[in-house]
Amino acid sequence: MRFRTIKTGVCLLLVALAMFAAAAHAQDKPAAVEPVHYLDDRAGLVKDDLRQQIIEHCREIEDKTRIRVLIKTMRIANLADGQALVETFFAEWIRTIGMDKRGVLIFALLPEGAAHGKVHLRVGIGLKYLVTREMGEKILNQVILPNNAINNDGLGFLEGVKAIRRMLLDELKRDSTRVASGSQTFNLKGFLWTSKEILLALLVGLFLCYIIFFVERCPRCNGALKVSSEVLKEPGVNTLGLQRKIYACERCGFSRRKKEPVYPAGKAGLIMRLTGTRRNVRIE
Repeated sequence: MRFRTIKTGVCLLLVALAMFAAAAHAQDKPAAVEPVHYLDDRAGLVKDDLRQQIIEHCREIEDKTRIRVLIKTMRIANLADGQALVETFFAEWIRTIGMDKRGVLIFALLPEGAAHGKVHLRVGIGLKYLVTREMGEKILNQVILPNNAINNDGLGFLEGVKAIRRMLLDELKRDSTRVASGSQTFNLKGFLWTSKEILLALLVGLFLCYIIFFVERCPRCNGALKVSSEVLKEPGVNTLGLQRKIYACERCGFSRRKKEPVYPAGKAGLIMRLTGTRRNVRIE
């Protein structure tokens, strides 16, 4: 009896794990978006042959850029109430779609029994940097309204969605190009070639600093002194050596001799340079 109870519990556990895995797999799959989320034509302004094209373009925009585009049409009794209706609907719609408020709404309102009305375009705050007010007005006034006025079959909405699609995909390509260019490896040759003028000016400045601060000058004629040296005593392992430096001017004949210590090579000489010698060194 105990064995049967354990077996039943194991079976229930396996079933529960299978159901949990299936639910997780279902959550990983993106939920299918209904066509009405892209085109809600309650006023009957879009013909059937253009309806599917509009939906496909909207789906492509959302798949590639994660931006929702909705075309909505409605008939209203008083067109003066349309502004408040659009603002109320847009505030609720942009909040429910998620996507960090990256949405574009094209809302057409027509009075009852009229063939012409008013089209509103609203952009979510997540796209304010991309779709500016000027760009929205250009799409509305130069693409959507002229095509709808001429054809009166919803072609303006199709052309408007195409214009939005081109604009968003072009921006996506530019972002990809910027990211790719930012992740390129550093090219030393290219950097040196592009900054050759700066490097040349830097070298000239260093050479002038060397001439001004490090070249010995003759106290009589201010000419460059020729420096030569001779070793008087070789340095030992832990002892200083001695050398004589001779400064001579070929222009006026001035000369000067100066004795200087010579530090040993290696680690001992480095320590003596940093800490100094342990006892006074007499130089004759």
